Amino acid sequence: MSLAELYHWWNEIRQVFGFLGHWQSFGLALYSYGVVVARESAPSRVAEQLPFVGKADTVQRRLERFLNNERIGWQRCCQAWAGWVLRGYQGEHVILLVDETKLGNHLSAMVVGIAYRRCCIPLAFWCYKADAWPMSQVALILELLRWVAPSIPVGSIPLVQADRGLGTSPDLLRGIRDLGWYFEVRVQKNTRLKTAEGDEGPLGALVREAGYTWSGHGQVFKKAGWLDCQVLVIWGKQYRESWCLVTNCPWVTGWDYGIRYWQEASFRDLKSDGWQWQCSRIWSPDHANRLLLVLALAYAWVLSLGSLVLDDPTLAPLVSKGRQTTYSVFRQGLRFWSYLRGEVYTLVTSITPQYLRFVEFPPLSLKTVGE
Repeated sequence: MSLAELYHWWNEIRQVFGFLGHWQSFGLALYSYGVVVARESAPSRVAEQLPFVGKADTVQRRLERFLNNERIGWQRCCQAWAGWVLRGYQGEHVILLVDETKLGNHLSAMVVGIAYRRCCIPLAFWCYKADAWPMSQVALILELLRWVAPSIPVGSIPLVQADRGLGTSPDLLRGIRDLGWYFEVRVQKNTRLKTAEGDEGPLGALVREAGYTWSGHGQVFKKAGWLDCQVLVIWGKQYRESWCLVTNCPWVTGWDYGIRYWQEASFRDLKSDGWQWQCSRIWSPDHANRLLLVLALAYAWVLSLGSLVLDDPTLAPLVSKGRQTTYSVFRQGLRFWSYLRGEVYTLVTSITPQYLRFVEFPPLSLKTVGE
């Protein structure tokens, strides 16, 4: 924990967010660095852990000015951020996860993130009051997807996953299809299917017992105008009910839908398991958008450290025992960060160029998730 490391992180941020002013980019670097140090998101809590920058009250006011700065457009920042995360992507498939999270009755946020090692890195997001949607739900999701679209690697067709609260929307699926992308979403069990043979009925009736699956082509969403797709109904033995999935993707197995739950883990990391977002008391949507940008940077930084631990056999013994860890990549990153702070500063300076260099994206099949 030092000014040298903070300035190195600031230099990384300035290269990506070059459109931000000098003090704007420093505020983003300072706040995101402070979140990792403090494991808190409230400005007062973060400021107390940065004594080498200044007095706590002074640092707190600087962080609050960053959140209040209307000239920092979070939309443009999301687009630059998505480009940074995806810059080094080498995989064939990009899996984007979409979901809404809430901070009690104070705030809601729609988040589009990329699946990564059983976590989800937020790429584009929009915060709003629970009773004040900025636009329709479908329009909002498609807008966020369009922010990410320019950063998708050439030749890759993203797969968008969503739960049934969002996925049971033919307008959303048509919008994703019109982007030239794939979708795999869970829908309500009473969604009707019409097969090529003309048979018609609810998806939930296709599998009535745990341990069985059904797949086939047909049309769904009778009332909204039939939509051609592939239907996958899967009932894992340990689940209380089946997954009713619709997709236009040729390579999914259905079990791949288990990746969607990685976003739930990510929300917990941003809140009670990591940055304590729910305790920030930042309820203004404009301020919250800039805070979530800060938290996303801090989160990705720790995931990078966790990736180093998982990929380097010489580092793993520093933070865990045994050959197989039971901790998430985020938890491993936090442990490694704590070790670095307490033991070896020279190692910190040697790994800082590794920030946000992600080395592994999700596998194509997660069959064991549902069995």
